[in-house]
Amino acid sequence: MDDIPRLILTHPPIEEQTAIATFLDHETAKIDALVAEQEKLIALLQEKRQAVISHAVTKGLNPNVPMKDSGVEWLGEVPEHWAVGKCGFYLRILSGFAFPSSGFTDDDSDHRLLRGANVGVSRLKWDDTVYWQRSEGDGLDDYEMVEGDLVIGMDRPLIGEGMRVAKVTAEDLPSLLLQRVASLKVGSKLHADYLHYLLASEMFIAHFSPETTGVSVPHISPDQINKFIIPIPPMSEQLAIVNDVKRLLTEFGGLIAESEIAITLLQERRSALISAAVTGQIDVRNWSVSESA
Repeated sequence: MDDIPRLILTHPPIEEQTAIATFLDHETAKIDALVAEQEKLIALLQEKRQAVISHAVTKGLNPNVPMKDSGVEWLGEVPEHWAVGKCGFYLRILSGFAFPSSGFTDDDSDHRLLRGANVGVSRLKWDDTVYWQRSEGDGLDDYEMVEGDLVIGMDRPLIGEGMRVAKVTAEDLPSLLLQRVASLKVGSKLHADYLHYLLASEMFIAHFSPETTGVSVPHISPDQINKFIIPIPPMSEQLAIVNDVKRLLTEFGGLIAESEIAITLLQERRSALISAAVTGQIDVRNWSVSESA
């Protein structure tokens, strides 16, 4: 607050101030409308992306294949030759170890601890990292992450961007699994990427949401994941679906990125326009709305 009285400002006559304000109100409103259109487009693209992915993992890629009732209301019909079963039959869930915070280190030569804060939507993020020093015979081998494992944040699993489910990559190793994060290891009949898309789908949200509604800190349990009923195509179809979904994600991601770039450019244009108008670089004394139109 002490700095404000010392700011040096331009001070045009009140008539010009009014003209500048009118000009900026009109021009920035047009830019804001364009930004709103791009934001709406992004939301529609995200909804479309989610719907397309959900359809691929539950109905397959062949629109002419015979269908059957899955027996699950929110799943509906699935291809006739697909199996349907609980997740627990096809994977093994490991909950993280309760590492005491007193043993955390900031030595990046130690093992990173994979905490809930590190699990994002489809990726792990290490901007906030703590470490743990391993020792021989410490009994932590089971909690060593392996490339290809899926991990899911158990607290607040659903955020604005989507489900906090991610696949462990080589760049995420070595790391140890901390409590409130679960590791999912698939069996021979389930592809990890296919399961990833299922857990990121509206189906899984519909499965656990009734039990978390109204809870201050929504939490899912290993039992809820085990009871999640999923369609199981033959492995060859799972691979085809995974490849198709990856292609769709790339396409939708490109369209969304274009809209985000457009928003950034519009916002930069808005700021530049304001700066130019209030510093006299644009003469608006004779400007009128009809000229702008």
